Amino acid sequence: MKPSILHLIERLGGGVSFVELCRDIDGFAGPRDCTLHPPVILWQGVSDAAISALDELQQTRQIVLVACSVLVYQLDGKTLHLPVAKRRDHVYKRPCWYPVALSTPAQLRTPGSPLRLARRTLGARDHASAPR
Repeated sequence: MKPSILHLIERLGGGVSFVELCRDIDGFAGPRDCTLHPPVILWQGVSDAAISALDELQQTRQIVLVACSVLVYQLDGKTLHLPVAKRRDHVYKRPCWYPVALSTPAQLRTPGSPLRLARRTLGARDHASAPR
């Protein structure tokens, strides 16, 4: 699964949401919550294999998780029904969502807004529905 995750992130130029990962990678979606630390949830509905692959990719510094706007997920068509966490390391009393986008370290050094990159779903819909 690790090569599939890296390939998708590289193909899309970074700023990849969990919505895109679940949609585009076979076996990524599943019954588990991917957490930063309980109760801070990165995404709900991922597989054990996906969580393991993401952990390994982060530990080897092949990917980075970058905080992003909820708008990124709204543009991709799905959000979590949880309060949004504002701080990554805060100890929250209740479950909350910390929206992130995945990129490679090299992509972070390249100029470009993750929000601009995440509009690809919206842009594809707009282009497909445009009159010819």
